[in-house]
Amino acid sequence: MKMKLLTLSAMVLAMFALPACNAPVNTVENTDKVMEKDFVRNKRVVTDEGLGDRLQIVSVDKQELATGLMKVQVSIKNTRKSDYKFAYRFQWFNESGMEVSTSATTWIEKDVIGGEEFFLSAVSPNERCKDYKLMMKSL
Repeated sequence: MKMKLLTLSAMVLAMFALPACNAPVNTVENTDKVMEKDFVRNKRVVTDEGLGDRLQIVSVDKQELATGLMKVQVSIKNTRKSDYKFAYRFQWFNESGMEVSTSATTWIEKDVIGGEEFFLSAVSPNERCKDYKLMMKSL
């Protein structure tokens, strides 16, 4: 009798503990979209097979701010169910294609929840920046 009670208790505990391993993210957003995206055609170069298999680029958008600076937003989805850690940085270029050196070219670490869709965004360091490159690497 005591063994049956222990078995039943273990089963009930497992029933409540297993769903807690997968922490879904609930989201709420406006159904009636009023925004207009400035969609960017992009060239994708994947050199890290592990990263290319885990993170999928959904869209790339840009906006020119009133100050003359460019804002870039990249929507990315973690295609796996497991959490993932990587690093990224934006590289900026002038109208001639020359790199604009800034102090903000450090790698930024990012933790992503499994299945999460997230955004990476950056604002150009000055108005001479007319193009960009997003670089990502596995950690």
